[in-house]
Amino acid sequence: MAHWFKRVWKWLVEPAWIGSARERDLSRVLNIILLLLITWGTLFEIQSSLDGNPFNAGDKFALGMIAVLVLAYFLNRQGQFSTALLLTLGFFITSIFVAALRQHFQHGNNLLILYYLIIAILMGDLFFSLRGYVITSSMILAGVLGISLLNPAAITIFLFLFVFCALIGFSSQTRRFIQEQQLALTKHSSHERILLAIEQRRSAQLSLLEEVGRQITESLDEKEILERTLEAVVNKFGYAQTAISLLVKDDLLEIAAISGTEDFGYPPGFQQKVGHGIAGHVALTHKAHMAVDVSVDPYYFSSAERSGSAVGIPMLDKDQLLGVIYVESAARNAIRSDDVQTLQTLANQVATALQKARLYARTQQHLRLMTILQSISRAVTSSLELDEILKNVIRLLKDSLGYTYLGVYLLDGEVLHLGAQLGYPYDQLIREIPLTLGVIGRTARTKETQFIRDVSADPDFIRASYEVRSEIAIPLLKDENVLGVLNVESKDATALDENDVNFLNALAGSIAVAIDNARLHAEVKQMALTDVVSGLANRRAFDELLEAEIARASRYGQSLSLIILDLDSFKAYNDKWGHPAGDVRLREISDLLRANVREPDVAARYGGEEFAIILPNTVKIGALRLAERLRQAAEANSPYKNGVNSPISGYTISLGVATFPDDAGSVEELLHAADKAELTAKRLGKNRVHAANLSDKIQNS
Repeated sequence: MAHWFKRVWKWLVEPAWIGSARERDLSRVLNIILLLLITWGTLFEIQSSLDGNPFNAGDKFALGMIAVLVLAYFLNRQGQFSTALLLTLGFFITSIFVAALRQHFQHGNNLLILYYLIIAILMGDLFFSLRGYVITSSMILAGVLGISLLNPAAITIFLFLFVFCALIGFSSQTRRFIQEQQLALTKHSSHERILLAIEQRRSAQLSLLEEVGRQITESLDEKEILERTLEAVVNKFGYAQTAISLLVKDDLLEIAAISGTEDFGYPPGFQQKVGHGIAGHVALTHKAHMAVDVSVDPYYFSSAERSGSAVGIPMLDKDQLLGVIYVESAARNAIRSDDVQTLQTLANQVATALQKARLYARTQQHLRLMTILQSISRAVTSSLELDEILKNVIRLLKDSLGYTYLGVYLLDGEVLHLGAQLGYPYDQLIREIPLTLGVIGRTARTKETQFIRDVSADPDFIRASYEVRSEIAIPLLKDENVLGVLNVESKDATALDENDVNFLNALAGSIAVAIDNARLHAEVKQMALTDVVSGLANRRAFDELLEAEIARASRYGQSLSLIILDLDSFKAYNDKWGHPAGDVRLREISDLLRANVREPDVAARYGGEEFAIILPNTVKIGALRLAERLRQAAEANSPYKNGVNSPISGYTISLGVATFPDDAGSVEELLHAADKAELTAKRLGKNRVHAANLSDKIQNS
């Protein structure tokens, strides 16, 4: 009940008019006085009715007085304080004088009602200035003096009121003087406090600039510079939120660092379009923008309703926008013009430090890439084996730059063959790509670098992994000839950029030269191990391969057979048809061997008209079958016949077969056994196959 009464009373006396604090207080006091007078008059009329007094002119006057007081109360509640005050005092003073005159003309000497004028005098002192009080008091005293001329009994009341007015006036003057002095002292103290606050804020601003300048010069790391800057700003001024957004694209800002006393829900990495929000507006105009009240600012946006102040400052390097510093406070008008100037100076410092950090980062990246290029150059020049070169290159690229998927394709005719790869699922490897297919095929076909930021948007893309998002394909060119394609793919759409394109293009030349050198080396090596006439392995290659295969057979306990064959009566053939025809016949025998010998068997020209065939992991019976098949094929190719198994000069062949370890325990023994078996075949009539036997091995040893 008390709480309800308190709320009602507060509603009754609270003024509606909004002015200075003093005027609101006076209006509230006038409401209280009017409510008391209205209540007093109402109770008086109720009491008169209860006493049974007949309704007369006095009652009408009292009701009229109550009505005037209600009107004054209504006017005061509507904000018309001066009108309500003048109406109240004027009607109250007039009512007192009218009542006193009525009593005088009714032949009464009781003028005590004039003492109620004390209320009017006190109200004048309370509500009016000293001048207004003097005027009000003078009017009251003049009225009482006028009544005393009609009724001498009023002279005593006049003298009392005169002394009372004088005392109140003197007291009011003294009180007002003291108040003025206190007000002056308060204003002076307030001014001093304002000046002190300004100096303190200015000192904090200068300290902020000094601290940020010192901290950012101690670092060349971009992220550290931004975080230190915001930390210093929040420590000095306690802003609710501070953030630095960097321009990551022409139309996109991204929060790189954020701090503050409150969490507004925007994490690092949050992006916003240029032109959207205060920071976006600043990025668009390249000019600072201050919002005194963010709730009414046209550019402000937030996930929650706020009513603080904010400012956005552009970070510019000449006319180039680097980013925006954004500051927001929890209270309105907390950010002033001098704060904007300080933050602008701070933004210039940060922009300079940011450019230095980026230059340093680019220099470090350049050195790092140069180091990688040097390592790869060493790798491609340290070997002439193509497989080893390609594997070293992609391994270095993956280890140094962290690429997800790498592959090198080599061009052979109209098809690109996979030379080396890292990262791809084995079951999804694409080992061959025609020139007409895929981004890789397009790269080789057009001889131009392909940078696909989003592979899903390229209809030519052939997927080797479901995670691939972007791709760079670099043609490997040597004298405008395409040797292959270096392909790099990433599962992150932002992982590959123009820097990767430039680096891989710089690397492509070295890889192309290495591939060309390796191929030339392989060709030279092949020529050194190949017989010119027959195109088969020469004696040097044969000796190396036989020794290696014997070592392997011995290590794993396997058999190895050797066939040595010789053209029958080849000298007679040369004498009859000439040496060029003899060379043709040697090449025909070579073709015969190539047609019948399969991997991993090796055919070689052993010397003159002799040939040899190495048969790894082959027992003697298998070697004898192959030897007989070769003999029959050679005989069948003869243009004329001498009878069954009869030698035909230049066409039929005699073959000797020996097997390791059955017939020999070393390379030399195996060669001797096979050669002896071949000589035996010739001695027995040529055009036949003869196998080495154990007695030959024992006799030789």
